[in-house]
Amino acid sequence: ENVLLADGCVLEGEVEDSVLFRNVTICKGAEVENCVIMNDTVVGEGAKLEYVILDKNVTVSPNAKLVGTAKNPIIIKRGETV
Repeated sequence: ENVLLADGCVLEGEVEDSVLFRNVTICKGAEVENCVIMNDTVVGEGAKLEYVILDKNVTVSPNAKLVGTAKNPIIIKRGETV
């Protein structure tokens, strides 16, 4: 709902009010809200992201929980695994 996404994205979880760049994978059971997710990033099963900015090639582990705020989002650098 209310998502801008590029080609090559795979959405098996729920995404709302977010921007997804190319080749982003949102695995089954993951929840993404108010996020910007850049190229070649994978959000694992059951992960929950709110107000998060993920740079390129980031891997979010299954069941990880990253919750920021509108004024203070969580920012993850390129190539990181969380």
